[in-house]
Amino acid sequence: MAILRKREIDNLAQMTTGELEEFLDSLPTGQEDIEELFFYLEAKLAREECNHSLRFSMQYMMENRLNFPKLSSWLQRNGGFCDCKVLEQIAPEWRKAFDRDDEEVSEN
Repeated sequence: MAILRKREIDNLAQMTTGELEEFLDSLPTGQEDIEELFFYLEAKLAREECNHSLRFSMQYMMENRLNFPKLSSWLQRNGGFCDCKVLEQIAPEWRKAFDRDDEEVSEN
């Protein structure tokens, strides 16, 4: 029987502020890049169906000069095997841990 490794994303809700900071420092890209990836995928998948690959994620990473091998590996380790799974498996847990709606400040 294979040993199942717990996904990092599953632990976010239990992390302290310090642990969350360490987690963010360990990521293959910045927090804003990952959040923008979610928005990008939502927009793309609203117009086109997922083809069960990281096609749109790859486009985003290439457009933003992100490290595709490292970031796609992290996405896959956390259940994001395709674009729709990134939104289903990673985005909700991420947003629970890093919901910044109440921290946003108007730029007026």
